[in-house]
Amino acid sequence: MELRHLRTFQVAAEQLNLTKAAEQLGYSQPGITLQIKALEKEIGRPLFTRVGRQNYLTPAGKLLKHHADRLLAVMGELDDDLRKLDIPYGPLVVSSPEFYCTRYMPGIIGRYLKDYPQVRLQMISCNSVETTKLVCAHQADVGIIAGDCLNPDLEVVPIGEEDFVLLAAPELLAGRDKQTLLHTVPFLKDGMVEKIGGNLYAEIDFKPTTIIEFGSEAGIKQAALSQTGCCVLGEAIVEEEIAAGKLVVLHRFAKKLRTSLIYLKERNQEAAIQAFVAMTQEMWDDPKT
Repeated sequence: MELRHLRTFQVAAEQLNLTKAAEQLGYSQPGITLQIKALEKEIGRPLFTRVGRQNYLTPAGKLLKHHADRLLAVMGELDDDLRKLDIPYGPLVVSSPEFYCTRYMPGIIGRYLKDYPQVRLQMISCNSVETTKLVCAHQADVGIIAGDCLNPDLEVVPIGEEDFVLLAAPELLAGRDKQTLLHTVPFLKDGMVEKIGGNLYAEIDFKPTTIIEFGSEAGIKQAALSQTGCCVLGEAIVEEEIAAGKLVVLHRFAKKLRTSLIYLKERNQEAAIQAFVAMTQEMWDDPKT
């Protein structure tokens, strides 16, 4: 049973006049008649009866009209929903480390929701490893991560690059050179720097003896500012403190810290994801624009 035949029948059943139905649909009257006859042949029952000059629906015609109305209404809703796939629409979950959430996301999210008000956006703050897991598990639609991503199921879109830097508060350097400092104060670390940067310490022949582990980069930065020890961080999170002289760069490592957007390759046709990726690429270097 063809949908176009059902649409023709629906109009003919409402008009009860094939000439008017043909005018409304832009068909010829013989064309309308052929489609009605095709339906009657398929159903095995007449759909219209004629009394004098007036057409009426038969019991089979009334039943078909009832179901055709319901079916065509559902198909209309489907057409509307399919068109929505071409524009950003519906829920979008973005996962990102805390620093990116606070430093970059406010401006990007503000503009994104202004341009695409039909999107319901949710942010999740967690580290890069957990972000990758959430995207792979369909619990986040887009992720922003630090470091390389080799998962073959993920599309990786580079958006930034920065230096790894070895840092300490200037007060800790008083009367000590770099090597003396590195071997006399605690080293502040979290597991993410080693996962992302690999063996950075070999570049400066550094084997820390006293290590204090933290759960976040923000915690490491605060401890470094409090003169607790030295640390390795991506430069972006401490650039203001470096500029203000609150932290001193002891070494810039050759390896760069890359920042990327990730999403599942199978979802590369989803408008909300692609719009977010494009806007983040555009605004990452200046998220306040």
